[in-house]
Amino acid sequence: HLGSEWLKGYGKSPEVLLTHSCTAALEMAAILADIGEGDEIIMPSFTFVSNVNAFALRCVLPVFVDIKADTLNIDEALIEQSITTRTKAIVVVHYAGGSCNMDTIMQIARSHNLLVIEDAAQAIGSSYKGRPLGTFGDLGCFSFHETKNVSSGEGGALFINNEDLAERARIIR
Repeated sequence: HLGSEWLKGYGKSPEVLLTHSCTAALEMAAILADIGEGDEIIMPSFTFVSNVNAFALRCVLPVFVDIKADTLNIDEALIEQSITTRTKAIVVVHYAGGSCNMDTIMQIARSHNLLVIEDAAQAIGSSYKGRPLGTFGDLGCFSFHETKNVSSGEGGALFINNEDLAERARIIR
């Protein structure tokens, strides 16, 4: 409980759920996003398989968007052209703790009424314009695997930054 309270203060998120891995946080994000068969999500073409699997388990079609050569993060300039009427969310990965362009991504998401899910597995302690990564989108997923910035051997966390999703998260938990 102490860990989730510290994380809640770190991200100033309405709710933080501790999970056994970032994969579990991603799977919970897919459930909370209430998306399923026939829906689409936008995600970077360069990512870890857990990102794809968390949504594929719910029969959601990933739509891969190319990455920027200098950051290895999703190329925000290519997102909008990939959005269809079936798109429900944008999943971003802050590769190696480097920030995606969250201003542009959030503007695109809001203009199309899409959720944003941040894979911040490698980004605890990283920020964008002074704000912690994982706190911009509706949901933020973190890892505490032994190879990450903050390690507990295993473990993860799901930041619920959208109050509309927080109550549902409490019930599911």
